[in-house]
Amino acid sequence: MSVILRNDYGAIAVNKGVIERMIIDDLLDMGDDIILCSKKGKPIKDKPARFYDPSRFTDPDYFDALEVYEKKQHVRVKVFIITTFGSSISELTEEIFRRIENDFAILKLNNPGIITVNIKGVMSDDQIVRRNIEVIRKNV
Repeated sequence: MSVILRNDYGAIAVNKGVIERMIIDDLLDMGDDIILCSKKGKPIKDKPARFYDPSRFTDPDYFDALEVYEKKQHVRVKVFIITTFGSSISELTEEIFRRIENDFAILKLNNPGIITVNIKGVMSDDQIVRRNIEVIRKNV
């Protein structure tokens, strides 16, 4: 599946996997403030796949922390994370929104219609306290 958008430059078709990989790489660059997790809140392992080479590809398990899809002519992005105790949720989500919008700008695509960051828990002292916080940015 590819995301096809029309803008001032014409029609652009970008493979969904390309966008997902760009977003995941940006999220991993944010450091220890966030931990990518599945939709159910299970942290994605710290150790990469057995034959993982970070210079060649992104670990496929990280794709569980992200949904990119098109609905009603707008691209929607959902991110699932766990934060660390003491981190500002508003600052983290604002940085995630900025990075995702920057990835779309690099490809000369319009910003996603809706970006959702789902915070599934807070990590404190090697223990996860379950939360279900949803922060949404609408660009429609």
